[in-house]
Amino acid sequence: MIIAVHGPTGVQGAPVVSQLLAAGHEVRAVARNPRDLPPGAQPTIADLTNPDSLVAAYQGVDAVVVQLPLGFDNGMHTQAESVLKALSTNTIDHVIFNTSGPYPSRTRGIPFLDARFQLIRDLPGVTPTASIIGPAALYNEILADPATTTDTEVRLPLPAEMPVPWTAAADVASAIVDLLANPVPAQLIAGPEDLTGPDVAAVLSEVRGREIRWRTIDLAEHERLMTPYIGAELAAGVAGSFAVVDADEVDPGLIRLGRTTLRDWAAV
Repeated sequence: MIIAVHGPTGVQGAPVVSQLLAAGHEVRAVARNPRDLPPGAQPTIADLTNPDSLVAAYQGVDAVVVQLPLGFDNGMHTQAESVLKALSTNTIDHVIFNTSGPYPSRTRGIPFLDARFQLIRDLPGVTPTASIIGPAALYNEILADPATTTDTEVRLPLPAEMPVPWTAAADVASAIVDLLANPVPAQLIAGPEDLTGPDVAAVLSEVRGREIRWRTIDLAEHERLMTPYIGAELAAGVAGSFAVVDADEVDPGLIRLGRTTLRDWAAV
């Protein structure tokens, strides 16, 4: 199959591209600057704010994997609308949307979440087959962020006692490849273990060979720690997103377990 993949060079998109190529598919790597791609991926220049460029990128493909970038301004709505307009112009048999995080079931007044809800709501109207996928909770890759994990501690605005099914991006990528052959309307990928904060710290301590502690922080400190790495606007948005995720929104019937444990992920 010919698959167009958004965000092909990102932490979430890169494993999708690699696994699609390994499965024998042809990949169009869609980005404003598609470089540093694995051998075999076809660089395809397009802009999420320009529907005409997306129309060209989608021509002749069998499926599209949509992944929106991190953003918290009204430009997120423009990107969602551009994708929907381009899809309505082409006839794409299957569109897979990776929410990349929380699975919103309603608007929240937060562009990051509302643009995702817009795609979840409207994709079935522009493609014969729409599949929504994403992590059931948090990506392991968050723990690789230097603002989150230091040599001595893991610091996040999560209760230490809360069990989290930490999910590897590679497991979501594997599920995306599987959806091409066996499409379902929605699926959430959870890690094979539910880990509390101290559990996470213990795993990282074992892998790194030094003691790492868990520290629950408030949203203001999380925003402050993130700002030097991603800027004030994105940091405020990331911190705020932790405040609006309702655990009871996750439908247990949608969950499929991944295979990568946190220990296996951290050891790579």
